[in-house]
Formats: sequence, structure tokens, C-alpha cells
Amino acid sequence: MASLAFVHALGGAARRLSTTALRPNRGKVALAGLFLLALAVRLAWVAYVDCSPRDGRFDDTFWYDTRGQMLAHGQGYVFFDGVPTAAWPVGYPAFVAAIYRVTDDSVLSAKVANAFLGAFTVLGVYALGSRVFGPRAGWAAALVLAFFPNQVFFSALVMSEILSAFLLLLVLLAVVYLTLNRESSRWWGAAVVGLLIGLTAMVRGEFLLFVLVPFLPWRLVLGSWRRALGYLGVAFVSMGLVLTPWTVRNAVRLHYPVVVSTGAVANLLAGHWPGADGAGSFVPGNAVQEEYVHLTNPEREIAMYKAHIRKAVAWAVRHPWEEITLVPRKLYHLYRADSAGIQWILSRPVMGKEAVDFFTSVSNAYYYVVGGWVLLSLPAWWCLRDPRRLLLMLTVFYFSFIFGVVFVGDLRYHFALVPAAVVLASPALVAVWEHMRSREELPAEEAGRPPTGPDAPLAEGLS
Repeated sequence: MASLAFVHALGGAARRLSTTALRPNRGKVALAGLFLLALAVRLAWVAYVDCSPRDGRFDDTFWYDTRGQMLAHGQGYVFFDGVPTAAWPVGYPAFVAAIYRVTDDSVLSAKVANAFLGAFTVLGVYALGSRVFGPRAGWAAALVLAFFPNQVFFSALVMSEILSAFLLLLVLLAVVYLTLNRESSRWWGAAVVGLLIGLTAMVRGEFLLFVLVPFLPWRLVLGSWRRALGYLGVAFVSMGLVLTPWTVRNAVRLHYPVVVSTGAVANLLAGHWPGADGAGSFVPGNAVQEEYVHLTNPEREIAMYKAHIRKAVAWAVRHPWEEITLVPRKLYHLYRADSAGIQWILSRPVMGKEAVDFFTSVSNAYYYVVGGWVLLSLPAWWCLRDPRRLLLMLTVFYFSFIFGVVFVGDLRYHFALVPAAVVLASPALVAVWEHMRSREELPAEEAGRPPTGPDAPLAEGLS
């Protein structure tokens, strides 16, 4: 009976979520409080964890920090040998450079910027959840994200994850608010979507193809394949306007029109070679480097870029069955846990083993619980005829395809999906809340009813 009551509550929540709202003034104050709460949690973590890209580590944080400094001082985007490069997407180093320019290269300022972006992402999740499932779902999703451990942990790292998650959320909000309203959908909304996807791709290149994700939701709203293709074309052109200057720069400086970066092909080859196991590996890339060690940059960088693509595609074409068997292993490595933030912080030993074990366990446990709520909410969000819910479903599919088929799986790579995932988890959270409230209100309702049954007293006036 309890399970039937929960299912009934979930169904009722899915129907009523869009009709529930806070009073406007109280809502604004509450949202401000939510933002400050999320910000405080992230700033507290930044203050607690003493890790820095300048503490001797040699990882992605070192690259982003040093390239940010160089850009801030007008030295250009160059490799370690001082030659122009496109080894990593330039978006996040440019973002860091803008901060360093006004803060005298302060690493702390980059971390504080992460904290603010994370807090704004929490507000964005409220806006997305409210539009898709209603205000109560928006609040549930935002509160879950405010305390999401791995989302907090990355605040202390000078890495692109938080900025990319924020930009991807802006893409989803732009699609939902500007293009999925049948009464007010306009072509310029698709242009805004393309612009934001271009910016997101400049931070993390795997989002280049995300421009295809809104196509089916647009078809549902517009009622025409032709009009949906028109929106897609507008978004594609808008995205191209963002990417073109950087591509032209690469064509001039590297003598090859690299669209975003040359670095992603390392993970492409790691996912398609004889030793592939679904996870990342430097082995095939190291072999390619040895082949071209006699060249100098940028010729060497471009030659390696082409070789990675050529070898990966050739192996995939010749081994179709192995490609199929690799998919579940890549997905396992992509979704198996959520402790990437702690792993990257520990590039240098900045905390003790007990603290590491504790934060790792908390991060993974929180992630598994939220994943369970996503599955419990499936009856509410599995709706192919609702363009907003379909958009979130296709976002999950996009991540699974890009990292489960094209590249490799890694805990770090699902980071930007988490804001959408907590929105998908919210209907079940609201349903449980409503079910608990209904159980609390039931005795009060029964208290006002006249008693019935064999022990009930005779009605007054009878004898």
C-alpha cells in the first residue's frame, strides 16, 4: 500500500508541479538566500583546501594557470616552447586571464570566481526545474545542487569544469525559455542558443555537436521539420560566428584550421586502439609523439593531431565488434562514481588519508542517492511529447554518446551533466515531500469526522 501511495503521489506531483508557486516577494528573498548559501558552502571549501596550480603539480590546473597568466600579460596562447598552440581549448584560459588581469595573477580570485559561478548555477537549476516541472521541483533541484559534494570540490581547482557546467546550463535555459514556448518562440532565440553553444565549445570542445540536441524539441514545438531545420540552421550559423575567429587564428598561426583544439584527439585515440578498455590512456598518444619527435611545433602538433584521428578512425572501422563491446565499459568509467574533484585536488598531498577517505565516500554516496532519485522520477520525466523533458533526456543521451562511443569514459567528464540530472531527480523528491505531508494531515482530517463502527456511541436523540 505504501508503494502504491508513493506512485500515486509521484503521478500527482507530475501533474501539479507547474501550478505551485511562492509569493513573489518571498520567492525573491528565498532565492537570494539560496544563492548566498550555495556561495558560502563553496567559499568555505576554498578556504579549507589549500591546493594551488603553483604548488608543484604538473596537471591541467598548471596549464590553465600558466596560460591564463601569459594571456593576461599579452604573451599570447603558446605552448611550453613559446610557439602558438591550440593544445587545449582557449575559453577557460581566456576567462582566467580576464580575472588575473585585474587581480594581479591571484589564484584565489580564480577560485572565488568558481564559487560564484557554482552559486549562479544553483539559481539556474532552480529556473530550469521550475520551467520543466514547476517551482517546487526547482527548489528541490537547487537545494540538492547547492550541497552536491563534487560540484563544491571543484571550486578549489583552476579547471574548466565549473565554467563549462554554467555555460551548458545557460544553453538549456535559453532553449527552454526562448524557443520552447509555442506562443513566443522566435528565430532569434535559436541564435542565442547557438551563440551560447559556441562559447561552451570554446571551453570544452566536446560540446561542438550539442547544437543538434534541441532539434527534436524544436520539431515538437514548431510542428514542422522544415521550421525546426530553420532553427537549427540559425543556431549553427550563430555558433559558427563564435568559432570562426579562433579557427582563422589557428589557420594563420598553425597553418591548419583547427576548430577548437588539437588536444581532444588524444582521448579519441585512447577510445579506439588495440589496448582500449573504456578509460583514458596515454599509451597510444605517447607512441604517436615518438613518431613525430623529429618535427618542431606547430608542424609537429598538427601532424600528431591528424595522426591521432587517422589511427582512431582506422581502428574503429576495422574492429566494429570491439567498438560495440567498449561502449558499456566507457559508460561504466563515465558514471561509476563522482569523486573526480578529490582526485584532482590530490595531485599534490594537501590532506590526510582520513580526510580523503571521508570526502570521497561522502561525494560518491551523495551521487548514488541522487542517481536513485533520478530513476525514481522516471515516470515523471519520461515523456517524448513534452519538448522540455525531451531536451533533458537528449542531454543525458548526448553525454552518454560522446563519452560512451566517441571518446572515453572518465569521472570528470559527467560534471556538466549534474545540473540537468538534479532537475530530473526533482519530481520524486517533491512527490515524497507531498506524500509525507498528506500522511501528517490525514489524522487532523479524521479528527473532525464523526466516529463510526461498533464502538461508536448512539446518535443524540435516540434511546
